Amino acid sequence: MKIIGPIAGIGSRLKPFTLSKPKAFLTVAGKKVLDHILEKFSNTFDPNTELILIVGYRKRQITEYIKKNYADKFKLIFIEQEPRGYSDDIPFYWGLGEAVYLSNIRFKKQHFETKDQDKREGSLIFLGDMIPIDEYSYFMYRYFESDIDGIITVMEVPKEDAHSYGVVTIDENAVIQKLVEKPKEFISNLAIAGPYAFSHSATMALFTNIKRYLDNKSETKNEIYLTQSLQDLVDQGFKIAAVPLKKGNLDFGRPSELLNGNKYLLMQTSVRKEDFSGLNITSERSLIKNPVYIGRNTKIINSVIGPYVSIGDNSKIENCIIENSVIEERTQLNNIISRNSIIGSDVMVENISKDYLIIGDKSRY
Repeated sequence: MKIIGPIAGIGSRLKPFTLSKPKAFLTVAGKKVLDHILEKFSNTFDPNTELILIVGYRKRQITEYIKKNYADKFKLIFIEQEPRGYSDDIPFYWGLGEAVYLSNIRFKKQHFETKDQDKREGSLIFLGDMIPIDEYSYFMYRYFESDIDGIITVMEVPKEDAHSYGVVTIDENAVIQKLVEKPKEFISNLAIAGPYAFSHSATMALFTNIKRYLDNKSETKNEIYLTQSLQDLVDQGFKIAAVPLKKGNLDFGRPSELLNGNKYLLMQTSVRKEDFSGLNITSERSLIKNPVYIGRNTKIINSVIGPYVSIGDNSKIENCIIENSVIEERTQLNNIISRNSIIGSDVMVENISKDYLIIGDKSRY
């Protein structure tokens, strides 16, 4: 099985942080979002598994980091998604559909004697801003042990929010009947969560479906969605099952969701005072309220930190009260009182009392 990761886009909903780095490189609970995803894969798949990353925005930053940290864990393949244009020197792309299609060059037409072989040579597609809480082995078991051609993981969302998602309707066996991208009228609260897994036959058919839309694209279209090509798969007779994520999904596509994901991850693991020495963390006249993550070589002076605060390496926090916030590496804060804030890397800020701060990398206030 080959793993496909479309991570070319800028992540416009996470500006200004994504002006200096890919959205999958945002750090929560001490790790990049992409690290949280790939470490889960490395626990499930063997090192010969082909990891196909579709890169574009900040491609060099991504490829260098992945080669340095994952060359021994996957067979790495990088494919560039070309921008369809620029806005204020920021590239924009044809979307998830095209990104998935670009991986077709790594798949060959094959005939398999059994359906099991067909599945094992298929694809798994993940999204770079979503982390399933469930282990991948949970839904891969459903994929391999059921008489289906693929799976799409789903999650229940409030009825009033369903119009913001791609949603599915299912039959009594949880086989998908209909997929609709951002429906204007309510049809289901089962939202497509990603990841997806498809047999080789279904994957090849999916590429053919996407290409049909790419061949008819025009400048008036914003992007090529994946959802319609998946509906075509269903209409062509492929059995695609909806697999609910029992524990849910961490979505890092918006600032509020990033804070919620950070909170959840910190509840699973927290840096304790007995860890400070090994991490060279200095805490003077300060109160640390777990759960928190505090990076290496960080100084906390005369401050109250936590709960639910993530602080990157080599930072200095002095005379601050901070709760439920993400602070990236090499950042210096002085006389800050804030909750529910996201502060980037290499930031120097002082004398602010305000919640919901959004401060990009290398800012000075």
